[in-house]
Amino acid sequence: MIVFRISLYNSLIYKIEDSIIIMSLGLLILQAIGLLLIIAIASEFLAKGSHVLEIKFGAGFTGSVILGFITMLPELIFVLVAVNEANIELDPVKEGELLDIALGSAVGGNILLFTLGFAMVILLAYFKHGEVIKLPSTLKDDLIYLLVASIYLLLTSLKGYFALLDGIILTGIYFVFAIHQYIETKNIVHEDGKKEVITQKKWIKSISFLLIGAIGILIAAEPFVHAIIEISVETGISSIILALIISPIASELPEKISAFVLASQSLKGAEIAVANFIGSKVQASTLLFGGMILFKYIGTGKVYPIGHSFIQLMIAIVTTLVGVWISYDLKLKLKEGWFILALYFVSVGVAIVTIS
Repeated sequence: MIVFRISLYNSLIYKIEDSIIIMSLGLLILQAIGLLLIIAIASEFLAKGSHVLEIKFGAGFTGSVILGFITMLPELIFVLVAVNEANIELDPVKEGELLDIALGSAVGGNILLFTLGFAMVILLAYFKHGEVIKLPSTLKDDLIYLLVASIYLLLTSLKGYFALLDGIILTGIYFVFAIHQYIETKNIVHEDGKKEVITQKKWIKSISFLLIGAIGILIAAEPFVHAIIEISVETGISSIILALIISPIASELPEKISAFVLASQSLKGAEIAVANFIGSKVQASTLLFGGMILFKYIGTGKVYPIGHSFIQLMIAIVTTLVGVWISYDLKLKLKEGWFILALYFVSVGVAIVTIS
């Protein structure tokens, strides 16, 4: 009888502990979802605040450089927060995990955009308007910069780490790209001779939206990193997988929503959406990676180890090269849309299998 009571008591204790764990996990997931929504809404504020900048600096420079930077900002902040946490972390295991999360998030955006994002816009444009997407010839410059950055990332990652020089070169490519785009756009604006007057009210509204978006992302990024780590511990799912799949969805969501709206409205809108995709990924492959590497070196004086994220980095580079390849003829066909849609699921599947 005593043994039975002890057994029943232990059983109740285990059930209570299990319930507490489930409740704790549920709260963590709800917290992560809430933070995702904050990041997504903040990203939308950033996008809305960029309209005046387009009037001021021209569509080309704004689309490729300013809008590209703004749409990449959530990823950049998230990655730098994770690297900063790693820089002050005393536990080598946790430090490595945080660096993997940062790198996983960085590569996740490229994988998501150049497969699922591209595919959905191509398919939507074709089935909605019955035509393939034809890109402007000026976009070839962006594709060349993206190709150079991707090949450099491929070659330098083979040594298993990113050094200070790699960060300098990648950020250098970004600044050359930005200056090139500015010069090209300035010439176009000068030839057209058309400028819209920007009122003080428009400037205030635009700057307010940009500040709200930036502050929202800054507030949500750090707790979101911690939420991913805690969910990983509670569920046993690798934090790299969570960073690879979940965080890019949050940072890319506003861009994708606006892209789908543009693609559904007109074929020209689909072309603009793809151009913005490519511009943002030029910056992700240069400034995002370069900034991440430099931030790590400045904080610790050490190189950035690629660690367990090597396969995921290779997948991101391959999908980016595929995106460049199918875009270089400046036509995005229906069969290419189906191909890269399938490539997304293959890429995610390979990433999950290799991490597991």
